[in-house]
Amino acid sequence: MGEDRKLYDTNVLIEMVKGTTNASKGYTTTLNLVEYPKGVVLDLGVLIPTPKEYALAVELSEKLVKKGTPIPAVDIVIAAVAINRGLTLVTMDKHFSEIKKVAPELKLELR
Repeated sequence: MGEDRKLYDTNVLIEMVKGTTNASKGYTTTLNLVEYPKGVVLDLGVLIPTPKEYALAVELSEKLVKKGTPIPAVDIVIAAVAINRGLTLVTMDKHFSEIKKVAPELKLELR
């Protein structure tokens, strides 16, 4: 899969701005930029979550809470964006693995 089909999480954006991680193409979300405004300097597409993605995030959250593994809401929305748009989520947060357990369709690249 090409880098243009990747969605970068906040912790990866931080590493990209520091220059320790490289990526020439791909996406992030408005939520990631709220968490890390310096990410706007990167040449990435910026995605705005849709109502459909928020609805999916609610479904995922319900499943996670039922399992006893709640995850921060922002991260669930970011995962829903990746799922809905067929993107690979690139992150260093291991708790996204818990989301993948309830949503196996989530393409995840843990660093």
